[in-house]
Amino acid sequence: MTIQQLIATLKADLSQTDITLYPSASAQLMQQLEAALGVTLPADFRGFYAFCNGFKSAEFLFHITPIEEIIHFKDYRPHQFLFAEYGACVDFWMVDILPESSGYRILSQGPDGEMVFLTDSLALFIHRFLQGGVFRLIDWASELTD
Repeated sequence: MTIQQLIATLKADLSQTDITLYPSASAQLMQQLEAALGVTLPADFRGFYAFCNGFKSAEFLFHITPIEEIIHFKDYRPHQFLFAEYGACVDFWMVDILPESSGYRILSQGPDGEMVFLTDSLALFIHRFLQGGVFRLIDWASELTD
């Protein structure tokens, strides 16, 4: 699934979800994020944030973090940022941008507290949430480390 296919799915099925989309992010806001992180956002993140600046779900307060929140929270490792969370940081997902390849990894805290690589696809991450909710995302790290 590509980010364009995911966006089409969100547009078509939004009324059947508990998701509230945030208004799209401006190119200027994306540039501010890139400057704050010292990286170039991957194309699918740019496409997603141009469509919506994240979203919130009623399910356990899960949300995809809006750019303003990412910029505001400055305690990141180089090239990483908090991308999604549920509850009050009960569980969270980080993006690690790989500057040498223009790729990225989405990471989650594993059962032993270490960060576990989940995917290099934003579309797959959000699709997995849409198909199974926040617990499908939480279980992902365990599935990969078992």
